[in-house]
Amino acid sequence: MNDDAEHPDLHSRQYPVREDMAYQLNVWRFERCGWYLLVILVVLGLLGLFSRGLLSTRDIRSEDGRVRVQYEMFHRNGSTNPMKISVSGVPESTVELELTGEIMEGFSIETLQPEPVRARSSAQGIRFWVQTDTQGQAALFITLRGDGLGVFHSRIVLPGSNDVKLAQFIFP
Repeated sequence: MNDDAEHPDLHSRQYPVREDMAYQLNVWRFERCGWYLLVILVVLGLLGLFSRGLLSTRDIRSEDGRVRVQYEMFHRNGSTNPMKISVSGVPESTVELELTGEIMEGFSIETLQPEPVRARSSAQGIRFWVQTDTQGQAALFITLRGDGLGVFHSRIVLPGSNDVKLAQFIFP
């Protein structure tokens, strides 16, 4: 069995071009590590590390199960991402919902469907009143545009229920 270190192509030469094969082998190792890193970044990107995908999608509920939020954890600055807020309440009634925290600092609301019965800004964020259906369910579909950079912590509060805490990150 031949030892690779003994192969003549791996010895430094002076003619026709001066080479330092020990340095060249280190450069090739470094390039190989770079290729592995690039492959890992592409796979993580496909999985949703930088926006929509398995790593980014979150589906969380309040402890009592009355509030459910489906959203993307990772955003890109300037891109839009959906958020769905589902609440349970008394059938055929109005339910108050409050978005508080840094959500209004890092995001702008592009669309809001269906239109709430009433909306009002507050010192902590924004309040919505939505109509429940005959089963006591209501859903609010929000399209958020990332305007900031970094981590933003927010809460969705349904009075009389546990709040839902969100953490979202906006990439440049």
